[in-house]
Amino acid sequence: AKLLDIGKSYEGRDILGLILSENVHNSDNKPVLWLDGGIHPREWVSPPTVMFIIDALLGKVENDTTIRSQLEDIMKEFQIHIVPNINPDGYVYTRNVDRMWRKTRKYAGCEKNLKTLWGSCFYKLCYGSDPNRNWDHPEWGKQGVSTNPCSEVYPGGEPFDQTNTKMVSTYLLKLKNNDKRNIVLFVTYHSYSQLFLTPYGYTLDDHPEYAHHKAVGDAVVAAIKQRHGKTYINQKSAGLYPASGDSADWAEHTLGIVDSYTFELRPSAAEWRVGFELPKEQIRETGEENVSAFIALVNGIKYHQDKNST
Repeated sequence: AKLLDIGKSYEGRDILGLILSENVHNSDNKPVLWLDGGIHPREWVSPPTVMFIIDALLGKVENDTTIRSQLEDIMKEFQIHIVPNINPDGYVYTRNVDRMWRKTRKYAGCEKNLKTLWGSCFYKLCYGSDPNRNWDHPEWGKQGVSTNPCSEVYPGGEPFDQTNTKMVSTYLLKLKNNDKRNIVLFVTYHSYSQLFLTPYGYTLDDHPEYAHHKAVGDAVVAAIKQRHGKTYINQKSAGLYPASGDSADWAEHTLGIVDSYTFELRPSAAEWRVGFELPKEQIRETGEENVSAFIALVNGIKYHQDKNST
């Protein structure tokens, strides 16, 4: 493993991850898989699920020989870039101040954009933007957002005006454009509702690769079901609710990644009383079922189909 340093957050915290591969220091010729978590801070099960996948890839938590062999094959073929928490400022705020905080922590403006004659806020100051509405896209700011800076779905004043989204997008753009790396999978982990979400996020229109996405998703949710019996639903991201400016749509549109997906982890939508506060007893099983999902996902991506067809 190699340390991956994305940069510093708005409040100066490190955004760190790992680069994993067999013989990692000589693996820059391999195609890249990207995984991230923690973009919405209150979704506490996301970072430990991503960290569990890291431990599984490093051979530390899975005892099943078939699973270990499949993970070793992924490590041989790919270079995996994994960042468990891309919004550390918000995460710390959920630990210390407001458990249900969803946004970043950068000053955003005045509630309802109303100021007094003296320039102060008429109601109150607002902090943070929704980091999963802040990614540049032709549809940015049109769906599932609010112009009120205090709203949970305020997308920011403009795309990438949040430090963490700017840092992550800059890293990925450099990887693709400067380093000429082939990024073949983008996955971001959220909670909750037990969903596997495919493009697009902003419209229910079919993606040109819709049949491929559906097949991949069907395999993923089947793998999850087989592990611990949990039912995840495979659907278009906009089927949850249309939203523009999310990271998966940016990766699909700007980076050209056909296999760009979002997981909504445990619990199910019906368990809304539990919601973001998943019992700690379920963290490990969530990790395990998503290791199985990750294997099924990587096995199904377009890169493998194209490689096998040639």
